[in-house]
Amino acid sequence: MKSSITRLLVTVLCSTSILIIPLKQAKAVDYRSIASNGDMQQLTKSKQAPPFQGGVPSTLHPTPYPLPPIQWDNKTITQDVVDGSQVVGQVKLPDWDLITFEDFPLVGQGGSLSSEFNSYVGYDLSRQWLAGDSVVDILKLGDLEEAFAIQEFTIDEIISITGTDAEDISLSSFELVQDQSLSELVEAVPGLGQKQVFQVEPIAELIETELGLGYENITLESLVEFDSLAPELKLEEIELSEYSIDDIPGLEDTELEDFARWENAYLSDVPELSQVPLSQMPIPLANAAMPVMRIDAVWGDAESNRYQTVSGSYEEGFNVPCDSRCSYIELDDWENSGTDLRLPTEGLQWISGRDPEKGNICPDAPWGVNGGRGLLGILNCGKEPTGRHPFGKLFKLAVWSTDETTDSVETAIFFRFCQKTLFVDLGCTPYFIGPIPFFSFQRDQWIFLGI
Repeated sequence: MKSSITRLLVTVLCSTSILIIPLKQAKAVDYRSIASNGDMQQLTKSKQAPPFQGGVPSTLHPTPYPLPPIQWDNKTITQDVVDGSQVVGQVKLPDWDLITFEDFPLVGQGGSLSSEFNSYVGYDLSRQWLAGDSVVDILKLGDLEEAFAIQEFTIDEIISITGTDAEDISLSSFELVQDQSLSELVEAVPGLGQKQVFQVEPIAELIETELGLGYENITLESLVEFDSLAPELKLEEIELSEYSIDDIPGLEDTELEDFARWENAYLSDVPELSQVPLSQMPIPLANAAMPVMRIDAVWGDAESNRYQTVSGSYEEGFNVPCDSRCSYIELDDWENSGTDLRLPTEGLQWISGRDPEKGNICPDAPWGVNGGRGLLGILNCGKEPTGRHPFGKLFKLAVWSTDETTDSVETAIFFRFCQKTLFVDLGCTPYFIGPIPFFSFQRDQWIFLGI
């Protein structure tokens, strides 16, 4: 576990300037007023999901999968929480330099997406996953276009980051390439069309198997232009395990977005991609300076009428109340002097995102909070767990279970996907791909909240 002494500060927005002030002073401004702050108006507008027109809304399947404890102790950074010159505690943060998509635990609940909007985006949005599946087999490259610009990667860049040799990566593991027709490969890979058939061994075998002999000295560009059968041939029609990705010249230097239907490829369809640290994506994920608070108490679902909350959604704001069955963690600042010194920020409540009876959100709306936007916002009944976004929009962090007897709390994260083409912006789904186990906490530990 890495350790560094970091002064955790909060940026507070006001009408005239941006102030940097110590954490202890910041919370009263930052969280008590978040639902009424005029600068946050777009985040606090309540959004009513439009009625679903045709088909069946995609949903979570109410079959929970036990959330295993997360094993990221060697993938965290411990930072000191500083108030003035005084170190008042420590907070554990994810080390995005070490964490990859492959490191995320298995999904705790099955779900599905319908094909309702395929015609708008030009690729297959539909999929189904089961409890216990990995996110690398659920998330597609198109899902992460906005968050990471993952389509800008080349294979050469990916293997340079992961330290893998191209000759050690079999073509059979590059399913995105297997799905390309010969004409699509010639168009995507720089210089491939000028190669003669015999110069590209896997393609030479494909041509000989499907078209016969006599094509060895023809350029691939000429072959797909003048032979009516050649353009639609695909590498998946031959055994590729004996070939490596460097057996197709130029393949390593091709950006993923140059391949046809790249959006439809799962993370696992691109070799080594799921092993790239999230801090080294084209748009990297990083821990920005953020407010943290101490967990003062852990409460079960016998609580009700909790209105001093810091949880919610982008669509409803982050002060969404809870009327009944309110599992939550109560937050405090660094001091622990009880009623003798009570600041306005004491007693803030982060409500659990989990349905205490069924563990799912849809189709049992109105449980959960409004989430998503645009056409895709109607998926999962337009609902997502209440929570926060300490690490940005990539995923949502939810309190998932609380235990009063042990003063412990488990958290989970949820992914979404957005889709915007040149002609139409479909918006974003609610955060409902999950739950994926994240960090666990105990009373008196510090937890990250984000701005």
